[in-house]
Amino acid sequence: MKKLLVVQIAFLIVFSSSFGYLLFATDTYEHVQSTIVSVLCLSCIKLEPKMVLKFSFETANGEPFPGFVLENLSKGPVLLHYRKDACAACDQMDPMVASLFNLSSLDEDYLLTISKFNGVNVTLIHINLDHVEKKLRNSFDVYNVRGKNGGVPMFSLVTLGYDRGVVKPAYATGYSFLEKPTPEQGKKVLKQLIEEGVNMYVQNHQGYIPPHE
Repeated sequence: MKKLLVVQIAFLIVFSSSFGYLLFATDTYEHVQSTIVSVLCLSCIKLEPKMVLKFSFETANGEPFPGFVLENLSKGPVLLHYRKDACAACDQMDPMVASLFNLSSLDEDYLLTISKFNGVNVTLIHINLDHVEKKLRNSFDVYNVRGKNGGVPMFSLVTLGYDRGVVKPAYATGYSFLEKPTPEQGKKVLKQLIEEGVNMYVQNHQGYIPPHE
């Protein structure tokens, strides 16, 4: 009888220990699993950022990126800003662009200036299509993704992207108030676009080989 009691007590102790370990291990496993899942989800978000505008490697008309753009791309991202004389939306967006680049105005027919965004040089090239040379006018068609339906003001942000193992120039183009109802809201979108271009440039510039090299 005593032997049976001892065996039962021993069995109970072993069972309790095993059950306790199982509960502990299960809690630990669930904690580790939930932590891993959370990290993976955050990684997925980082791998697929929401872009303000779509970036492309192929130009709108199939022509190469203009030389004057590539020359400035070696310093950092390039924002091309196109307008014409008779353009009410251009008149409203000019002050927005000027303020982003710490300028008092954009009265010139052609202007090239550099400002820093998040510590990176960004070149603004302001072009009035009614008063510039042919190579500058032709550059409009290179980035005009809407073709005959395109117009001004037009903004094209040129930066560097990673395409199937090769770092290449990439660009995104927007028009007017950048699909927003007011120029002030359009300015916010334009700033976001510039910041996205800066991030892409920082990630890819070390692997970039300019065409002339």
